Amino acid sequence: MPRVLFLQGTDPAAYPPLINAGMLMAEAGWEVTFLSAPMADLPLAMPEHPRIAVRTIGARPSHVMRKRDYLAYNARALQLALTLRPEVVYASDILGAGPGLMAARASGASLVYHEHDPPGPRLPVLHRWRGAAARSARIVIFPNRQRADAARSRLGLAEERLQIVWNMPRLAELPRLTPQSDLPLRLYYHGSITPERLPEAIVPALAHFEGRARLHVIGYESASVTGFLTKLTAASRFINYDGIVERRELLDAAAHSHVGLALVPPRTADETMASLAGASNKPFDYMAAGQALLVSDVPAWREMFVGPDYGLACDPRSTESLIAAISWLLDHPDERRAMGERGRAKIAADWNYDGAFAPVLDNLKTLAVL
Repeated sequence: MPRVLFLQGTDPAAYPPLINAGMLMAEAGWEVTFLSAPMADLPLAMPEHPRIAVRTIGARPSHVMRKRDYLAYNARALQLALTLRPEVVYASDILGAGPGLMAARASGASLVYHEHDPPGPRLPVLHRWRGAAARSARIVIFPNRQRADAARSRLGLAEERLQIVWNMPRLAELPRLTPQSDLPLRLYYHGSITPERLPEAIVPALAHFEGRARLHVIGYESASVTGFLTKLTAASRFINYDGIVERRELLDAAAHSHVGLALVPPRTADETMASLAGASNKPFDYMAAGQALLVSDVPAWREMFVGPDYGLACDPRSTESLIAAISWLLDHPDERRAMGERGRAKIAADWNYDGAFAPVLDNLKTLAVL
């Protein structure tokens, strides 16, 4: 069976596209190995599969990748590459670029580079490795066209090697739906918890409804905003924090709520936040769970999710805008349910990782026999 080694310089269990790619490759007959750099305060695990193995370096005490951790990761990546002799090395993001390039060259494997997020300010050597990996890779994957075009221009990448794969769930992840009472309206959010993604304006907005609408939150607090989650839940008795949930259970949890929040700042200089349409798994996960969407009122999100009538748009900075959107969802339960049904049907028919990753999988099969 062909072998693939996934290298990403972090914990792959926190990245749905890596979980999805690994599962689909394993189901297609690949022997899949992930090298993880886990964080002690983020207890996640990859879904189990008989053809997926996870190797680890020692757990990091925080999200920070210390120099000694990164050196250990690179050494272990080289060792695994020489031991496994994979046909493909699948490297992700800027921390996976260097070890991925080294492992591919040492083992004679074909390199795939999948960039989930723009690299941001990093050490110059990491940017050099990112450019070298992207230019050496047989396939370069981005989560949307906006990020692909930006990287292609900066790095001089050939268009024919690029693949666009939105961050969508697999068909196997679609949860079973059960009837839900219309009241209280259950708003839902999962993912990294930051003021940009979960704005504080939601607190007075929920207070306006006096219990007719509640927010359930699953995920982990971003290290850059320590204390924000505590502040948010202390400020509102209508916000429930439900902890950290494994990916394999996440969409089942989402299926017990009515409306999924996928909010970004309408105007931002943050390249990652400004290019999230298609790259964010949240709206696709919510759709798979049969939820109506509440997204930010920005052109890309309106075109992708509001135009086809999968949900509503609002200004997440404005309490009044949030109240107006939530009021409509409360007052129009039939229309809200229809939004959720349309969204789930779209995921089942078209917007799923199985279909989007199929061209990549076909190309990987070719690389495995070269």
